[in-house]
Amino acid sequence: MLDIQLGRRNLSPIQRIAIAEKYRPIYEKQVQDNLREGGRKGGLLSPNKPPQNFVEADRNKNRSENETNAKLAKMANVNRETYRQAKRVLDSNNNDLKQRVLSGETSISAGYKEPV
Repeated sequence: MLDIQLGRRNLSPIQRIAIAEKYRPIYEKQVQDNLREGGRKGGLLSPNKPPQNFVEADRNKNRSENETNAKLAKMANVNRETYRQAKRVLDSNNNDLKQRVLSGETSISAGYKEPV
């Protein structure tokens, strides 16, 4: 159903981003599953033992976050920077700002620059 909504031509970029954000839990779960299964595919580790490079995976969390944002930005058909700015606006506690950006009264970049 979300794919159909994204296919509509009359959605603004912020509306497409809001829909794409609903996919975030799916992509984050895939990342966690990949991290969990990382060293076990070759059969070198026992199923109960975590991979030795699990600490490295924590350091690479920003990398996986960036990859998730890149996938969602591509899905919403916007660039990664626009997606990052819109996500900050959508995650803010300022409901007035959210409504102004969603309605198109304020652009994504102008909304991003306002204090949250």
